[in-house]
Amino acid sequence: MFLSPSHLIEKLNITKSSTVVDFGAGSGAYIYPSLRAASESGKVIAVDIDGEMLKTIESTARVAGHTLHTLRANLEEKIMLPDYTADYIICANVLHQIENKESFVKEMRRILSPRGVLLFVEWEVDSRFGPAKAHKIKEETAIALFESSGFSILETLPAGDYHYAYTLKV
Repeated sequence: MFLSPSHLIEKLNITKSSTVVDFGAGSGAYIYPSLRAASESGKVIAVDIDGEMLKTIESTARVAGHTLHTLRANLEEKIMLPDYTADYIICANVLHQIENKESFVKEMRRILSPRGVLLFVEWEVDSRFGPAKAHKIKEETAIALFESSGFSILETLPAGDYHYAYTLKV
């Protein structure tokens, strides 16, 4: 069974005035349920390197009556968002693509508010789907990376047969 981005977003209990930042937003699988959760008074920011993909998800959000903020950025570099911008950060199926994982995790920590929550989703190493096995990150390795940057686990989430997922806090 595949994971459900909507189900994972529901687990975050996003409040209507929250700011949600999705790093590596891609096709918007987590964006659309985040927009519904944050409602009109919240703010959802899609961050991705692919400008065309950002235009597509922004247009789809607008058709659905939502305002989506976008930021074209290379996740390997400093993200042009102020400290403590996000009440919620989504990092789904992205970490395996990042070369300097420690720097990226520290950047997410900088952007997450002190009471914020990070949703982390990644491919199971033995999954027959997703990137090549050599590129996948062992669950224990990912958790150790987050913990070494000052995060702690709030909850382990059900993520289907091919992923693992956690909520984390600073």
